[in-house]
Amino acid sequence: MQQKDIAYKNRLILGLGQTGLAVARYLSALHQPFNVMDTRDIAPGHEELEKLAPGSLLQWNGDQFTEYDELVVSPGIAIARADIQAAQKAGVSVIGDIELFAQANTLPVIAITGSNGKSTVTDLVGELINASGKKALVGGNIGVPALDLLEQEGDYVALELSSFQLESTLSLEPVAATVLNVSEDHLDRYNNYQEYVDAKRSIYVNATTCLVNADDDNTWVESTQSIQNILRFGLEHDNDRIDGDHIDWAVDIASNAIKHNGQEILKLNELTLQGIHNALNVAVALALVEIAGIELTQPVLDAAKSYQGLPHRSQLVGIKNGVTFINDSKATNVGATVAAIQSFEPQFGSNIILIAGGDAKGADLSTLQDIIKETVKAVVCFGKDAPAIAKLAPAKTQLVSNLEEAVRTANEQAHSGDLVLLSPACASLDMFANYMQRGEQFAHYVEAL
Repeated sequence: MQQKDIAYKNRLILGLGQTGLAVARYLSALHQPFNVMDTRDIAPGHEELEKLAPGSLLQWNGDQFTEYDELVVSPGIAIARADIQAAQKAGVSVIGDIELFAQANTLPVIAITGSNGKSTVTDLVGELINASGKKALVGGNIGVPALDLLEQEGDYVALELSSFQLESTLSLEPVAATVLNVSEDHLDRYNNYQEYVDAKRSIYVNATTCLVNADDDNTWVESTQSIQNILRFGLEHDNDRIDGDHIDWAVDIASNAIKHNGQEILKLNELTLQGIHNALNVAVALALVEIAGIELTQPVLDAAKSYQGLPHRSQLVGIKNGVTFINDSKATNVGATVAAIQSFEPQFGSNIILIAGGDAKGADLSTLQDIIKETVKAVVCFGKDAPAIAKLAPAKTQLVSNLEEAVRTANEQAHSGDLVLLSPACASLDMFANYMQRGEQFAHYVEAL
Protein backbone atom coordinates (compact mmCIF):
# COMPACT_ATOMS: atom_id res chain seq x y z
CA MET A 1 0.00 0.00 0.00
CA GLN A 2 1.22 3.50 -0.78
CA GLN A 3 1.81 5.35 2.46
CA LYS A 4 2.13 8.96 3.51
CA ASP A 5 5.11 9.97 5.59
CA ILE A 6 4.60 10.54 9.32
CA ALA A 7 6.47 13.12 11.37
CA TYR A 8 9.88 12.17 12.75
CA LYS A 9 9.57 12.05 16.55
CA ASN A 10 11.11 10.39 19.57
CA ARG A 11 8.29 8.11 20.73
CA LEU A 12 7.57 6.01 23.80
CA ILE A 13 5.30 3.02 23.31
CA LEU A 14 3.24 2.28 26.43
CA GLY A 15 2.21 -1.35 26.67
CA LEU A 16 3.72 -4.17 24.65
CA GLY A 17 1.54 -7.10 23.57
CA GLN A 18 0.15 -7.35 20.04
CA THR A 19 -0.49 -3.63 19.53
CA GLY A 20 2.78 -2.46 21.06
CA LEU A 21 4.74 -4.89 18.90
CA ALA A 22 2.95 -3.69 15.78
CA VAL A 23 3.90 -0.09 16.63
CA ALA A 24 7.49 -1.15 17.30
CA ARG A 25 7.72 -2.98 13.96
CA TYR A 26 6.28 0.01 12.16
CA LEU A 27 8.58 2.60 13.73
CA SER A 28 11.60 0.33 13.32
CA ALA A 29 10.88 -0.04 9.59
CA LEU A 30 10.77 3.77 9.33
CA HIS A 31 14.07 4.04 11.23
CA GLN A 32 12.43 6.26 13.84
CA PRO A 33 13.57 6.20 17.48
CA PHE A 34 11.42 4.62 20.18
CA ASN A 35 11.41 2.93 23.55
CA VAL A 36 8.80 0.73 25.17
CA MET A 37 7.50 0.64 28.73
CA ASP A 38 5.18 -1.95 30.24
CA THR A 39 3.76 -2.28 33.74
CA ARG A 40 4.25 -6.06 33.73
CA ASP A 41 7.47 -7.70 34.91
CA ILE A 42 7.42 -10.05 31.93
CA ALA A 43 5.65 -8.34 29.05
CA PRO A 44 4.21 -10.56 26.31
CA GLY A 45 6.28 -10.20 23.17
CA HIS A 46 9.45 -9.04 24.93
CA GLU A 47 11.59 -11.64 23.16
CA GLU A 48 10.43 -10.48 19.71
CA LEU A 49 10.98 -6.86 20.72
CA GLU A 50 14.54 -7.60 21.89
CA LYS A 51 15.37 -9.06 18.48
CA LEU A 52 13.78 -6.10 16.73
CA ALA A 53 15.21 -3.32 18.92
CA PRO A 54 17.68 -4.54 21.55
CA GLY A 55 17.50 -2.66 24.83
CA SER A 56 14.35 -0.73 23.90
CA LEU A 57 12.18 -2.20 26.68
CA LEU A 58 12.39 -0.09 29.85
CA GLN A 59 10.85 -0.30 33.29
CA TRP A 60 7.69 1.75 33.67
CA ASN A 61 8.57 5.22 34.95
CA GLY A 62 6.04 8.02 34.51
CA ASP A 63 8.62 10.63 35.45
CA GLN A 64 10.44 9.89 32.18
CA PHE A 65 7.42 10.40 29.91
CA THR A 66 8.28 14.07 29.35
CA GLU A 67 11.60 13.05 27.79
CA TYR A 68 9.69 11.96 24.67
CA ASP A 69 7.83 13.88 21.95
CA GLU A 70 4.96 11.43 21.82
CA LEU A 71 3.41 8.59 23.81
CA VAL A 72 1.85 5.80 21.75
CA VAL A 73 -0.55 4.19 24.20
CA SER A 74 -1.82 0.63 23.74
CA PRO A 75 -5.61 0.16 24.10
CA GLY A 76 -5.26 -1.77 27.34
CA ILE A 77 -3.81 1.28 29.10
CA ALA A 78 -6.16 4.13 30.02
CA ILE A 79 -4.97 7.53 28.83
CA ALA A 80 -6.70 8.91 31.93
CA ARG A 81 -3.82 7.57 34.07
CA ALA A 82 -2.30 10.37 36.16
CA ASP A 83 1.21 9.92 34.74
CA ILE A 84 -0.04 10.02 31.13
CA GLN A 85 -2.22 13.05 31.85
CA ALA A 86 0.72 14.85 33.47
CA ALA A 87 2.87 14.23 30.40
CA GLN A 88 0.12 15.49 28.13
CA LYS A 89 -0.25 18.68 30.18
CA ALA A 90 3.51 19.14 29.83
CA GLY A 91 3.15 19.16 26.04
CA VAL A 92 3.77 15.52 25.18
CA SER A 93 1.47 14.23 22.41
CA VAL A 94 -0.67 11.21 23.38
CA ILE A 95 -1.96 8.96 20.60
CA GLY A 96 -2.64 5.29 19.80
CA ASP A 97 -1.78 2.92 16.98
CA ILE A 98 -4.92 3.84 15.00
CA GLU A 99 -3.78 7.47 14.93
CA LEU A 100 -0.39 6.42 13.52
CA PHE A 101 -2.26 4.37 10.92
CA ALA A 102 -4.50 7.33 10.04
CA GLN A 103 -1.50 9.59 9.51
CA ALA A 104 0.03 7.18 6.96
CA ASN A 105 -3.01 5.56 5.31
CA THR A 106 -4.09 6.51 1.77
CA LEU A 107 -7.00 4.05 1.25
CA PRO A 108 -10.71 4.70 1.95
CA VAL A 109 -11.60 3.48 5.44
CA ILE A 110 -14.87 2.00 6.69
CA ALA A 111 -14.86 2.38 10.49
CA ILE A 112 -17.06 0.30 12.79
CA THR A 113 -17.59 0.41 16.52
CA GLY A 114 -20.33 -0.53 18.99
CA SER A 115 -20.75 -2.48 22.19
CA ASN A 116 -21.94 -5.56 20.29
CA GLY A 117 -21.69 -6.92 16.77
CA LYS A 118 -18.72 -4.89 15.55
CA SER A 119 -16.50 -7.90 14.77
CA THR A 120 -19.25 -9.59 12.76
CA VAL A 121 -20.02 -6.43 10.78
CA THR A 122 -16.34 -5.66 10.12
CA ASP A 123 -15.62 -9.18 8.95
CA LEU A 124 -18.72 -9.21 6.74
CA VAL A 125 -17.84 -5.82 5.23
CA GLY A 126 -14.52 -7.35 4.19
CA GLU A 127 -16.28 -10.35 2.64
CA LEU A 128 -18.70 -8.15 0.70
CA ILE A 129 -15.93 -5.95 -0.67
CA ASN A 130 -13.95 -9.01 -1.76
CA ALA A 131 -17.05 -10.46 -3.44
CA SER A 132 -17.35 -7.25 -5.49
CA GLY A 133 -13.96 -7.84 -7.07
CA LYS A 134 -12.17 -5.27 -4.92
CA LYS A 135 -9.78 -6.22 -2.13
CA ALA A 136 -10.49 -5.42 1.51
CA LEU A 137 -7.91 -5.13 4.26
CA VAL A 138 -9.56 -6.01 7.58
CA GLY A 139 -8.14 -5.33 11.01
CA GLY A 140 -7.88 -2.95 13.95
CA ASN A 141 -9.50 -4.42 17.04
CA ILE A 142 -10.08 -7.66 15.12
CA GLY A 143 -7.33 -9.88 13.77
CA VAL A 144 -4.53 -7.85 12.21
CA PRO A 145 -3.27 -4.67 13.94
CA ALA A 146 -4.04 -1.63 11.77
CA LEU A 147 -0.38 -0.71 11.27
CA ASP A 148 0.36 -4.15 9.80
CA LEU A 149 -2.26 -3.45 7.11
CA LEU A 150 -0.06 -0.66 5.75
CA GLU A 151 2.26 -3.33 4.33
CA GLN A 152 -0.55 -4.98 2.35
CA GLU A 153 -2.10 -4.17 -1.02
CA GLY A 154 -5.83 -3.46 -1.14
CA ASP A 155 -8.61 -1.14 -2.24
CA TYR A 156 -10.46 -0.51 1.04
CA VAL A 157 -9.74 -0.82 4.76
CA ALA A 158 -12.41 -2.12 7.15
CA LEU A 159 -11.49 -1.26 10.73
CA GLU A 160 -13.12 -2.52 13.89
CA LEU A 161 -12.43 0.08 16.57
CA SER A 162 -12.88 -0.21 20.32
CA SER A 163 -13.69 2.73 22.56
CA PHE A 164 -10.16 2.40 23.94
CA GLN A 165 -8.67 2.86 20.47
CA LEU A 166 -10.96 5.76 19.67
CA GLU A 167 -9.86 7.63 22.81
CA SER A 168 -6.45 8.21 21.26
CA THR A 169 -7.43 8.68 17.61
CA LEU A 170 -7.59 12.21 16.21
CA SER A 171 -7.24 12.30 12.44
CA LEU A 172 -8.92 9.19 11.02
CA GLU A 173 -11.22 10.24 8.15
CA PRO A 174 -13.53 7.33 7.30
CA VAL A 175 -15.66 7.42 4.16
CA ALA A 176 -18.27 5.64 6.28
CA ALA A 177 -18.48 5.26 10.06
CA THR A 178 -21.00 3.61 12.33
CA VAL A 179 -21.74 3.09 16.02
CA LEU A 180 -23.86 -0.05 15.94
CA ASN A 181 -25.20 0.21 19.50
CA VAL A 182 -24.10 1.27 22.96
CA SER A 183 -24.79 -0.61 26.17
CA GLU A 184 -23.12 -0.57 29.57
CA ASP A 185 -19.63 -2.01 29.30
CA HIS A 186 -16.11 -1.25 30.51
CA LEU A 187 -17.39 0.76 33.45
CA ASP A 188 -14.28 -0.41 35.26
CA ARG A 189 -12.35 1.81 32.81
CA TYR A 190 -14.59 4.90 32.54
CA ASN A 191 -15.76 7.29 35.24
CA ASN A 192 -19.33 7.01 33.99
CA TYR A 193 -21.48 5.65 31.19
CA GLN A 194 -21.51 8.94 29.26
CA GLU A 195 -17.72 8.88 28.95
CA TYR A 196 -18.01 5.48 27.28
CA VAL A 197 -20.77 6.73 24.95
CA ASP A 198 -18.70 9.77 24.01
CA ALA A 199 -15.67 7.63 23.23
CA LYS A 200 -17.75 5.52 20.86
CA ARG A 201 -19.31 8.51 19.12
CA SER A 202 -15.93 10.11 18.46
CA ILE A 203 -15.71 7.77 15.45
CA TYR A 204 -17.98 10.22 13.60
CA VAL A 205 -15.81 13.33 14.01
CA ASN A 206 -14.08 13.29 10.61
CA ALA A 207 -16.34 10.81 8.80
CA THR A 208 -17.86 11.68 5.42
CA THR A 209 -21.02 9.64 6.06
CA CYS A 210 -22.33 8.53 9.45
CA LEU A 211 -24.60 5.48 9.75
CA VAL A 212 -26.56 5.63 13.01
CA ASN A 213 -28.91 3.22 14.76
CA ALA A 214 -32.43 4.65 14.64
CA ASP A 215 -33.33 2.60 17.72
CA ASP A 216 -30.42 3.72 19.92
CA ASP A 217 -29.99 7.45 20.49
CA ASN A 218 -26.57 6.84 22.05
CA THR A 219 -25.34 6.14 18.51
CA TRP A 220 -26.62 9.39 17.04
CA VAL A 221 -24.39 12.14 15.69
CA GLU A 222 -24.23 15.20 17.93
CA SER A 223 -25.64 18.45 16.56
CA THR A 224 -22.17 19.96 16.23
CA GLN A 225 -21.42 17.33 13.60
CA SER A 226 -24.72 17.68 11.70
CA ILE A 227 -23.08 19.01 8.53
CA GLN A 228 -22.19 15.41 7.70
CA ASN A 229 -24.26 13.03 5.61
CA ILE A 230 -26.29 10.96 8.10
CA LEU A 231 -28.07 7.70 7.26
CA ARG A 232 -30.11 5.50 9.59
CA PHE A 233 -30.60 1.78 10.06
CA GLY A 234 -32.96 -0.11 12.32
CA LEU A 235 -36.02 -2.30 12.70
CA GLU A 236 -39.08 -1.32 10.69
CA HIS A 237 -42.17 -0.95 12.87
CA ASP A 238 -45.30 -1.56 10.77
CA ASN A 239 -43.77 0.53 7.97
CA ASP A 240 -44.25 3.70 10.00
CA ARG A 241 -41.96 4.59 12.88
CA ILE A 242 -43.50 6.32 15.86
CA ASP A 243 -40.99 9.18 15.61
CA GLY A 244 -41.70 9.59 11.91
CA ASP A 245 -38.05 9.40 10.95
CA HIS A 246 -37.08 7.65 7.74
CA ILE A 247 -34.94 4.49 7.96
CA ASP A 248 -32.56 4.19 5.04
CA TRP A 249 -31.69 0.56 5.80
CA ALA A 250 -34.41 -1.42 7.55
CA VAL A 251 -34.96 -4.95 8.78
CA ASP A 252 -38.69 -5.42 8.25
CA ILE A 253 -39.84 -8.43 10.26
CA ALA A 254 -43.41 -8.22 8.93
CA SER A 255 -42.28 -8.64 5.34
CA ASN A 256 -39.29 -10.83 6.32
CA ALA A 257 -36.82 -8.65 4.44
CA ILE A 258 -33.89 -6.24 4.52
CA LYS A 259 -34.94 -3.06 2.73
CA HIS A 260 -33.07 -0.03 1.39
CA ASN A 261 -35.28 3.06 1.06
CA GLY A 262 -38.31 0.78 1.03
CA GLN A 263 -36.99 -1.52 -1.68
CA GLU A 264 -36.44 -5.17 -0.78
CA ILE A 265 -32.78 -6.22 -0.96
CA LEU A 266 -32.75 -9.67 0.68
CA LYS A 267 -35.23 -12.01 2.35
CA LEU A 268 -34.33 -12.82 5.95
CA ASN A 269 -34.81 -16.56 5.38
CA GLU A 270 -32.09 -16.38 2.71
CA LEU A 271 -29.48 -15.52 5.34
CA THR A 272 -27.21 -18.15 6.89
CA LEU A 273 -26.75 -16.01 10.02
CA GLN A 274 -29.32 -16.65 12.73
CA GLY A 275 -31.30 -14.10 14.71
CA ILE A 276 -32.80 -10.66 14.09
CA HIS A 277 -29.71 -8.89 15.47
CA ASN A 278 -27.64 -10.64 12.81
CA ALA A 279 -30.12 -9.50 10.14
CA LEU A 280 -29.38 -5.97 11.34
CA ASN A 281 -25.65 -6.72 11.10
CA VAL A 282 -26.10 -7.79 7.47
CA ALA A 283 -28.14 -4.64 6.73
CA VAL A 284 -25.42 -2.45 8.24
CA ALA A 285 -22.65 -4.20 6.31
CA LEU A 286 -24.55 -3.77 3.03
CA ALA A 287 -25.16 -0.12 3.87
CA LEU A 288 -21.51 0.57 4.66
CA VAL A 289 -20.13 -0.95 1.48
CA GLU A 290 -22.70 0.86 -0.65
CA ILE A 291 -21.85 4.16 1.07
CA ALA A 292 -18.20 3.46 0.25
CA GLY A 293 -19.03 3.09 -3.43
CA ILE A 294 -19.42 -0.68 -3.83
CA GLU A 295 -22.30 -1.68 -6.09
CA LEU A 296 -24.59 -4.31 -4.57
CA THR A 297 -24.24 -6.81 -7.40
CA GLN A 298 -25.49 -10.38 -7.20
CA PRO A 299 -22.08 -11.73 -6.07
CA VAL A 300 -22.12 -9.22 -3.19
CA LEU A 301 -25.66 -10.20 -2.20
CA ASP A 302 -24.77 -13.89 -2.47
CA ALA A 303 -21.82 -13.29 -0.11
CA ALA A 304 -24.21 -11.69 2.39
CA LYS A 305 -26.54 -14.69 2.16
CA SER A 306 -23.83 -17.32 2.64
CA TYR A 307 -21.86 -15.55 5.39
CA GLN A 308 -21.65 -17.86 8.40
CA GLY A 309 -20.40 -15.39 10.98
CA LEU A 310 -17.63 -15.55 13.55
CA PRO A 311 -17.27 -18.20 16.26
CA HIS A 312 -18.87 -17.58 19.68
CA ARG A 313 -21.36 -15.02 18.30
CA SER A 314 -24.84 -16.59 18.19
CA GLN A 315 -23.16 -19.67 16.73
CA LEU A 316 -25.24 -22.82 16.26
CA VAL A 317 -23.46 -25.58 18.19
CA GLY A 318 -26.00 -28.32 17.51
CA ILE A 319 -29.51 -29.67 17.92
CA LYS A 320 -29.94 -32.56 20.35
CA ASN A 321 -33.27 -34.30 20.86
CA GLY A 322 -34.98 -31.28 19.32
CA VAL A 323 -33.18 -28.80 21.61
CA THR A 324 -31.15 -26.08 19.88
CA PHE A 325 -27.85 -25.04 21.51
CA ILE A 326 -26.41 -21.61 20.66
CA ASN A 327 -22.94 -20.41 21.67
CA ASP A 328 -23.00 -16.64 22.22
CA SER A 329 -20.01 -16.55 24.56
CA LYS A 330 -18.89 -13.22 23.05
CA ALA A 331 -21.87 -11.62 24.84
CA THR A 332 -19.72 -10.14 27.60
CA ASN A 333 -22.15 -7.39 28.58
CA VAL A 334 -25.85 -7.04 29.38
CA GLY A 335 -26.72 -5.32 26.10
CA ALA A 336 -25.37 -8.23 24.08
CA THR A 337 -27.43 -10.74 26.05
CA VAL A 338 -30.61 -8.69 25.77
CA ALA A 339 -30.03 -8.40 22.01
CA ALA A 340 -29.50 -12.16 21.71
CA ILE A 341 -32.69 -13.01 23.60
CA GLN A 342 -34.69 -10.49 21.59
CA SER A 343 -33.20 -11.86 18.40
CA PHE A 344 -34.24 -15.46 19.07
CA GLU A 345 -37.63 -14.66 20.60
CA PRO A 346 -39.43 -14.52 17.20
CA GLN A 347 -38.33 -18.11 16.53
CA PHE A 348 -38.48 -19.69 20.00
CA GLY A 349 -40.95 -17.48 21.87
CA SER A 350 -40.54 -18.00 25.61
CA ASN A 351 -38.91 -21.41 25.16
CA ILE A 352 -35.43 -20.03 25.89
CA ILE A 353 -33.18 -21.37 28.66
CA LEU A 354 -30.43 -18.84 29.36
CA ILE A 355 -26.98 -19.76 30.66
CA ALA A 356 -25.35 -16.64 32.11
CA GLY A 357 -22.70 -15.45 34.54
CA GLY A 358 -19.08 -14.46 34.95
CA ASP A 359 -17.53 -11.09 35.81
CA ALA A 360 -19.99 -8.23 35.17
CA LYS A 361 -17.17 -5.64 35.42
CA GLY A 362 -19.29 -3.39 37.62
CA ALA A 363 -22.18 -3.12 35.16
CA ASP A 364 -25.80 -2.72 36.23
CA LEU A 365 -27.38 -6.13 35.61
CA SER A 366 -30.93 -4.99 36.41
CA THR A 367 -31.72 -4.25 32.75
CA LEU A 368 -31.81 -8.03 32.24
CA GLN A 369 -34.69 -8.38 34.66
CA ASP A 370 -37.63 -7.51 32.41
CA ILE A 371 -36.58 -9.67 29.48
CA ILE A 372 -35.86 -12.63 31.77
CA LYS A 373 -39.29 -12.31 33.37
CA GLU A 374 -41.13 -11.79 30.07
CA THR A 375 -39.27 -14.00 27.60
CA VAL A 376 -36.95 -16.52 29.25
CA LYS A 377 -38.23 -19.91 30.42
CA ALA A 378 -35.37 -20.56 32.87
CA VAL A 379 -31.94 -19.24 33.82
CA VAL A 380 -28.88 -21.23 34.84
CA CYS A 381 -26.12 -19.11 36.43
CA PHE A 382 -22.47 -19.71 37.25
CA GLY A 383 -19.39 -17.61 37.95
CA LYS A 384 -18.45 -14.58 40.03
CA ASP A 385 -21.60 -12.50 39.54
CA ALA A 386 -24.06 -15.38 39.20
CA PRO A 387 -25.77 -14.50 42.53
CA ALA A 388 -26.53 -10.99 41.24
CA ILE A 389 -28.17 -12.42 38.11
CA ALA A 390 -30.08 -14.98 40.17
CA LYS A 391 -31.65 -12.19 42.24
CA LEU A 392 -33.30 -10.79 39.10
CA ALA A 393 -35.72 -13.72 38.85
CA PRO A 394 -35.19 -16.17 41.73
CA ALA A 395 -38.14 -18.39 40.83
CA LYS A 396 -36.73 -19.04 37.35
CA THR A 397 -33.07 -19.34 38.27
CA GLN A 398 -30.76 -22.13 39.36
CA LEU A 399 -27.22 -21.50 40.58
CA VAL A 400 -24.52 -24.00 39.63
CA SER A 401 -20.78 -24.17 40.23
CA ASN A 402 -19.38 -24.28 36.69
CA LEU A 403 -20.18 -24.30 32.97
CA GLU A 404 -20.25 -28.08 32.67
CA GLU A 405 -22.91 -28.29 35.36
CA ALA A 406 -24.76 -25.40 33.71
CA VAL A 407 -24.99 -27.23 30.38
CA ARG A 408 -26.13 -30.42 32.05
CA THR A 409 -28.75 -28.58 34.14
CA ALA A 410 -30.08 -26.61 31.16
CA ASN A 411 -30.35 -29.78 29.12
CA GLU A 412 -32.31 -31.50 31.90
CA GLN A 413 -34.81 -28.62 31.93
CA ALA A 414 -35.14 -28.39 28.14
CA HIS A 415 -37.78 -30.01 25.94
CA SER A 416 -37.91 -30.49 22.18
CA GLY A 417 -38.37 -27.09 20.53
CA ASP A 418 -36.49 -25.21 23.25
CA LEU A 419 -33.35 -23.09 22.87
CA VAL A 420 -30.42 -23.35 25.29
CA LEU A 421 -28.57 -20.06 24.89
CA LEU A 422 -25.12 -19.43 26.34
CA SER A 423 -25.14 -15.63 26.45
CA PRO A 424 -23.34 -14.78 29.69
CA ALA A 425 -23.81 -10.96 29.96
CA CYS A 426 -20.43 -11.03 31.71
CA ALA A 427 -16.73 -11.29 30.96
CA SER A 428 -15.10 -14.70 31.22
CA LEU A 429 -11.85 -13.98 33.05
CA ASP A 430 -13.10 -15.11 36.44
CA MET A 431 -13.05 -18.73 35.24
CA PHE A 432 -11.58 -18.86 31.71
CA ALA A 433 -8.64 -17.54 29.72
CA ASN A 434 -11.05 -15.63 27.47
CA TYR A 435 -14.54 -15.80 25.94
CA MET A 436 -13.25 -18.12 23.19
CA GLN A 437 -12.23 -20.78 25.71
CA ARG A 438 -15.62 -20.41 27.40
CA GLY A 439 -17.40 -20.95 24.09
CA GLU A 440 -15.20 -23.89 23.12
CA GLN A 441 -15.88 -25.61 26.43
CA PHE A 442 -19.61 -24.98 26.01
CA ALA A 443 -19.49 -26.70 22.61
CA HIS A 444 -17.50 -29.57 24.12
CA TYR A 445 -20.01 -30.08 26.94
CA VAL A 446 -22.95 -29.94 24.51
CA GLU A 447 -21.29 -32.53 22.29
CA ALA A 448 -20.79 -34.78 25.32
CA LEU A 449 -24.51 -34.78 26.23
